[in-house]
Amino acid sequence: MEEIIRLFKKTIFEINIADYDLAQVEAWSKVDKLSFNDNLLATNSRIVVNQDEIVGFGNIDDRGYIDLFYISADYQRQGVGQQLLKDLEKSSQALMFSVNSSITAKAFFEKMGYQELKQNLVYLRGQEFINYTLLKKAK
Repeated sequence: MEEIIRLFKKTIFEINIADYDLAQVEAWSKVDKLSFNDNLLATNSRIVVNQDEIVGFGNIDDRGYIDLFYISADYQRQGVGQQLLKDLEKSSQALMFSVNSSITAKAFFEKMGYQELKQNLVYLRGQEFINYTLLKKAK
């Protein structure tokens, strides 16, 4: 679990910092380890490993909602995220997939066939964030 949390934090600080300020990424990266672990265990979760290194992870619940989706900065734009997302979608019986995407990941999800439903203004640990609800019909 520690390696997954390290990847989560590292990705936020290395990738999402392009679209969110330091106070936002610091708030976003704070993790309650027990809740994080429970979330992964309660959903269909996948971990991508390359030569004993975790390079990505994601999860999807029974309703088709993708809650966590993170790819190491070193492995982005190499097809890792595409394959992980396809695997998550295939593992689900849902008729529709949804995600609340960061500004940073929005273009990726759109490339994968998701369509923007709405822009959201959310608050986390005293910080205001913009994210997007995106939807995709299952095949």
